[in-house]
Amino acid sequence: MQISNETIAILKNFSTINSNIIFRPGNNIKTMSTAKNVFASATVAETFPREVAIYDLNSLLALLTLNDKCEVEFHEESLKISKNGGDFEYFYSDPRLVTAPPADKSIEVDNHFQFKLTADDVQTMQKAIAITASPNIFVTSKLNQVTLSIHDKKNAKANSYKKVIGPGFDDFNVFIGVDVFKIIPDAYTVTVSKKKFLHFKHETKPIEYWLACDPESTV
Repeated sequence: MQISNETIAILKNFSTINSNIIFRPGNNIKTMSTAKNVFASATVAETFPREVAIYDLNSLLALLTLNDKCEVEFHEESLKISKNGGDFEYFYSDPRLVTAPPADKSIEVDNHFQFKLTADDVQTMQKAIAITASPNIFVTSKLNQVTLSIHDKKNAKANSYKKVIGPGFDDFNVFIGVDVFKIIPDAYTVTVSKKKFLHFKHETKPIEYWLACDPESTV
């Protein structure tokens, strides 16, 4: 089996959420942060033949990206990664040492409020986080207007970013820590849930993220 560049990109993103991962039989990959406040799922081109626990995903990615088009074989206790006549043997981890979501984990999404973000929007948000050093991302509905903002609620004079998303209805104010905003910069449909999480669904690829909101959020 060869692992596509697109799947490698997804795995690199998932490694920022959690360096642990379990590949299960099939073509769906899931990950969950150790704090259990980020859950992500992606359907990929490859079909994995068996369950494999990986403790350090970054070290595996380093092997997979040493050369283009490495051949990967899934054996009982290890991966065999071959290129140019040479073989790496990469042993699986004990699943008990790995933090990963259950195989059947899914989160139902209620469409309390929904909006779209372009790839430029997401990239601007990521730059705004770096420039302002703000701790939180807010989605706020007030006076029939919904805004997306990045700021420090404890410091009114701190640097900030704000964008009007569109008209709103019920008032709400949900926010997440910037540390959980670990999505691939692309276009998404975003849903605000009454269960206090933000759901990011990729516009063109089968990739989804569920980001837990701060308990002080109101919706």
